[in-house]
Amino acid sequence: MSKTIKIISSEEFPKQFMSDASLDFDFLKTPLQIYDLNTTTEYIQIPTPLFRPDYNFIVHVTKGSAKQQVDNEIITITEDDVLFIKQGHITAMKEIDLVITGHFILFEESVLNHILSKQELIQIFATNSVIKLPKETSIWLNSLFCLLGQEFRDENSNIEICYSLMQAAFQKIISSNKELNKTVHRGNEITFSFKELVYKYHSQDKSVSFYADKLKISVNYLNRCIKETTGIAPKEWINNVSILQSQILLQDLTKDISEIAFELNYEDPSYFGRLFKKITGTTPSQYRNSLMHDLSE
Repeated sequence: MSKTIKIISSEEFPKQFMSDASLDFDFLKTPLQIYDLNTTTEYIQIPTPLFRPDYNFIVHVTKGSAKQQVDNEIITITEDDVLFIKQGHITAMKEIDLVITGHFILFEESVLNHILSKQELIQIFATNSVIKLPKETSIWLNSLFCLLGQEFRDENSNIEICYSLMQAAFQKIISSNKELNKTVHRGNEITFSFKELVYKYHSQDKSVSFYADKLKISVNYLNRCIKETTGIAPKEWINNVSILQSQILLQDLTKDISEIAFELNYEDPSYFGRLFKKITGTTPSQYRNSLMHDLSE
C-alpha cells in the first residue's frame, strides 16, 4: 500500500492537529489512554482534515456538543452520547463547543482484543457510531472514566486495573442499550467483517465478488446482508470508502489527480472524476481548491 496514505498514530495526532501541544500537554504513551475532553480540545485545530487513525477511540460527552465526520456521514454528538470510531475508518473533527466536557479514550486493537469478546466487538462497532445513554448510565460512566484517569496518572498505576475499568465501561454501555444488547446475528457479523475487509483491500479490489470470496459466502447473500444492516449495497460501500480515501490523498498537493486515481487502482482517471463527483457533489479539482482555500484562511 502507498506510503502517502495517511494513517495517523496516537503519537502523530498532536503533531498533525494540535497547536504547541507537546509543550504543556500530558500525553500518555500506553496502548490505552484517557484525556479530559475540555482540556484536550483547547489545543485541537478545528476542523481537522480527514484522516485514518491506527487506533480506536470513543468520545463520551457530558456537556456541550461536537460534530464528527465518520466515513461519509457528519454526526452530531451531544450530552450523554458516546461516539465510537474504529481503527482504520476515515474520520474528521468538524466542530467542538468551547464548553464541552467529558472524556476522550483511545485504545489500540490489542486492548480491544484483550477486554472484549468477538460478540461484544460486533455489538459495539457494527451498529451506529453514536449511542445515546440514559442519564444515570452517563453519570456512572463519567465517574468510572474519572477513576480511570486517576489510575493512569497515579505513580503506582496498574495497567490491569485500567483494562478492567475499561472492560466495565464497555459492558455498561452494552447492557444499557436495547439495540446493542440484542443477540448478534449472522448479518451483523458479516457486515462487521465486510467493513474491515473493505478498509484493508479497497485499493486492491473493488468487486463485490472479491469480498464475498474472502467471507466464503455468495455475492447474493453478501448483497442482502449489507443492504439489510447498512441500508446501502456493498458496491456503494466500496466506492464510498475509496472516494473517502482519495479525499485524504488529495490533501497532498504535490500529486496530480490522475496519479491519485492510478494509486487507488482506477485505470481511467476520467471515470474516477465522475465517480468522485457523483459521491461528493464536487469534482476532485474543486475539492482540492476548497482545501487550498481553507489552508489560506
